[in-house]
Amino acid sequence: MHTIRLRGPWELEPIWRYVLQADGSYRPDRENLPAPTKMKMPADWSESFGADFLGRACYRRTFQKPTGLDSGERVWLVVEPARSKACITLKKKLVGFVDPGEPTGRFDITDQLEDHNRLEIIVDHPATEFIADHPVPHAMQSTVGDPTLLGTGGLIGEVRLEIEE
Repeated sequence: MHTIRLRGPWELEPIWRYVLQADGSYRPDRENLPAPTKMKMPADWSESFGADFLGRACYRRTFQKPTGLDSGERVWLVVEPARSKACITLKKKLVGFVDPGEPTGRFDITDQLEDHNRLEIIVDHPATEFIADHPVPHAMQSTVGDPTLLGTGGLIGEVRLEIEE
């Protein structure tokens, strides 16, 4: 097996943040977002967005199709589980999802690869510090109560290509 680590640079752009409301619910808010940035992976987003950022962000990266592939070789996109829920697309087509506490996501992308490829991973990090006392948005309910979610957020695991015969 040959491994290609997709360390970066990655573009990182906040989509919204979750804002605690007076009634204890959370509302996505697109105002006062941190500036988009670039980063190398794996890393959490607290250095760029602040340790208190809870929300949704998009990681983007382009990569070239691995050269010298034999007809029997397969290319797998591997996304280690983050402390956040993630949706993975390649060239705007759904590849799959990874969830906190689940096994590493491993997706066969061989037939989708072109010379130039754009990978996007949308990451949703819940309002962890308020979980015990406040409701969270429906899309985040599957992550409630998971102690691994405390602290940093974002895509903190490794993203790589694995080439196998």
